[in-house]
Amino acid sequence: MTPRLSIVVVGFDMARELPRTVLSLTPPYQQGMAPGDIEIIVVDNNSAEPVRRDQFHLDADIKVMRVEDGGVSPCRAINMGVQAARADMVGVVIDGARMASPGLVKASLEAARVAPEAFVATLGFHLGPKVQQVSVVEGYTREVEDQLLANIGWPQDGHRLFEICALGESYRHGVLAAPPETTFFIMSKAMYLDIGGYDERFVGLGGGLASFDFFERATKAAGDAFTMLVGEGTFHQLHYGATTQAGGIRRSVNEEGRSLGEIYAREYAEVVGRPYKSANPAPALYGRLTHPAARALFFPPVTA
Repeated sequence: MTPRLSIVVVGFDMARELPRTVLSLTPPYQQGMAPGDIEIIVVDNNSAEPVRRDQFHLDADIKVMRVEDGGVSPCRAINMGVQAARADMVGVVIDGARMASPGLVKASLEAARVAPEAFVATLGFHLGPKVQQVSVVEGYTREVEDQLLANIGWPQDGHRLFEICALGESYRHGVLAAPPETTFFIMSKAMYLDIGGYDERFVGLGGGLASFDFFERATKAAGDAFTMLVGEGTFHQLHYGATTQAGGIRRSVNEEGRSLGEIYAREYAEVVGRPYKSANPAPALYGRLTHPAARALFFPPVTA
């Protein structure tokens, strides 16, 4: 049986976070999806402890691959995962620490029906009271996060994740303005391959601005079929990643005192041939507000 959607999930040293992410992407957690509808391709980007299939105690279509030559960037891992996908439609979770809301897959597939060139994207949230690069210096820990998840009874009602999250920096304007990247998307596999997938010349820590580059190319190819979801998204678990540890992209990372953001910007200019500038495409919106706490996240107050 061919699945309706193949989802590529990239993980690196995420033994705590990755099983939750995979659970959140599979039925019955994903509402309106049958067991055979979703193929999950977990790509282990050379974790110190290799990812194993038996870490995911689920009766689901889950394949585990391992990349040992991808470096510190997930781009090669993503492309290998998409190449292995069996479905005509593919989804990508570039960061295996991102749990999904329960209607994410169903809403994405519905929105993608608008056109063969559809590109459907989501907003990204951080678990905790603030973006994690800030909250970690104010006492936010994995133990605090585990207690937050226990308090809302996750995974019984996944939409309650909206009660314990904050908008990620790239998504601070909600859905009324296109973000520079996305935490989860779906599109046809043919379109993904046609636009060249993730550019493997982005070799910086965490892929640098590879997602910015891919998002720009994907939204351009989609045109009017570029859609942002309302009421569904992904939620980042704390794992002290490249951009979500203390200081985020503003932290100094080399002897010259350059920030991670400066290094990312330099790599982008070298790969793409120009400095980054948002194309700011206008998205169509699809979905519904699934929890009272979601309204202020998807439609935040306009500030001067």
